[in-house]
Amino acid sequence: MSSMIKVKNRIISWKYLIAAIPIVLYALSNRQSMPFFEELHNVTANFWDYIFMSFSDVYLLLFYFFPLILFISTVYINRTFEYIELIRLGSYKKWIFTRLKQLFKIDIFFILIFLGSLILTSFNTSFSMEWSNVGLIDISGNEILYYSRHYFSKPIIALLLQLGLLLLTTTTFQLMLCILYARFKKSSLLHLLNGLLYLYGSISFKVFPPSMKLVMMPNYLSLFHGVASFDSIMIPFVIVISVLLILIFIANNIDRNYRNSKNYLVKNLPVLVYGLLCLMGILFHISKHANKELTIWDGFIVTFMGTTNEIFSLISFAFYIVVFVGAVYFVQLRLQRYLSEMSYYTMIRYRSMNKWFLSWFPGILKTIMILLLTLLAGTISIALLKGYSIIVPENLFEILYHFIVNGFLQLLFYVIFVIIVSFATKDVFKSFITLLTLTVFMFPGFRLNDLVPVGLNSMGYVLEGHSVFLISIKLAVYIAIEVVVLQYLFNKKDYIV
Repeated sequence: MSSMIKVKNRIISWKYLIAAIPIVLYALSNRQSMPFFEELHNVTANFWDYIFMSFSDVYLLLFYFFPLILFISTVYINRTFEYIELIRLGSYKKWIFTRLKQLFKIDIFFILIFLGSLILTSFNTSFSMEWSNVGLIDISGNEILYYSRHYFSKPIIALLLQLGLLLLTTTTFQLMLCILYARFKKSSLLHLLNGLLYLYGSISFKVFPPSMKLVMMPNYLSLFHGVASFDSIMIPFVIVISVLLILIFIANNIDRNYRNSKNYLVKNLPVLVYGLLCLMGILFHISKHANKELTIWDGFIVTFMGTTNEIFSLISFAFYIVVFVGAVYFVQLRLQRYLSEMSYYTMIRYRSMNKWFLSWFPGILKTIMILLLTLLAGTISIALLKGYSIIVPENLFEILYHFIVNGFLQLLFYVIFVIIVSFATKDVFKSFITLLTLTVFMFPGFRLNDLVPVGLNSMGYVLEGHSVFLISIKLAVYIAIEVVVLQYLFNKKDYIV
């Protein structure tokens, strides 16, 4: 019985070596064409040319290797699923990630077969750690070697990145298979999905125009194809990793029942709406300037332009309100809950207002930092996808400093301001309305030489050449004043309802 279970759960079988035969035949076919190419263009190929001709070949990857991996993964998932193991693991989540680890071993095994077959067919070729001059020839049929040499300084770097992209893509689709099987437990559904993916990959490769590069399957299997389509090494990896993270999130929550998921969705609907509005605003600004040969940092500045004494746009002003004042709205909701729960028992538990305040305020600071980093990463990623160039400006430090440091200080000022007004008026809603009223000082003619510290983290200040460090000092002074006022309110005895 135990031997039967071992056979059933066996991950690797030596019979899989048969998969190397088509790869060897295909690589030998590619090799036969190289001597004619060398003679025609008076160039000399080396070991790397023969490797990349097949290892980055879209036909071999899309129509043989990738479907083979998915088929074997589907068979393995279906063959090894048992309710006894599911009970032992305790959740579908653990089952999914256990299977994914085993499927990863299958990926490594087949990639080694793939690479080993190519090395075998590349014997008796000249070896060097540099590219040959074959990659200098820009003609039809030599795209793989031309673009590989154009984007990668060393062939070993291109090889490692090709391995990484292929592993990421196969792992992503295997995770999708595991999730679907855990949800529906039908192998026929997985086989149907594999067939549809095969058909979709063929159509995306042969039918889709270049403008649909975001949804073209070859861009995430063949590194040269993805790099040439996006004109960037990073974008194929960013897209695959983003999809993988979404699937990981789904897998982590697969054990939730529908009712709990619905309640969770309703409870967090304001956060989802806020995130959607931020995303729409970023997409609007980035898409608006996509064809103006701007860098990703130009797009970033334009997106979070805000307002200054010299720069004002109603759209930029509205987006600033949504992003930054909108973030404070969620702090206001949390503060409302804390104040509603406040009682003399709270004071007995924490012994002082300061300890009570410090029990939850650091969490808000952490949330502010996560928000800023997410906005930064999200905007840069979207700008890359839209074709913005990756040129590093001379004032990159000022850009990052102003957005992260001054953005943090500005949000901190808003948050403490809301807390002060809430304690002073015993009405959280009034504090948020007061903050919204202060945004009038972001309009032209109302800024009073930035005397009122509202909107000082607008990226327009970087564009105008203002000192980002003076802005930090100004915000720090106002925050210090707020802390003094807040401490005074904490020491009063009439704030407990």
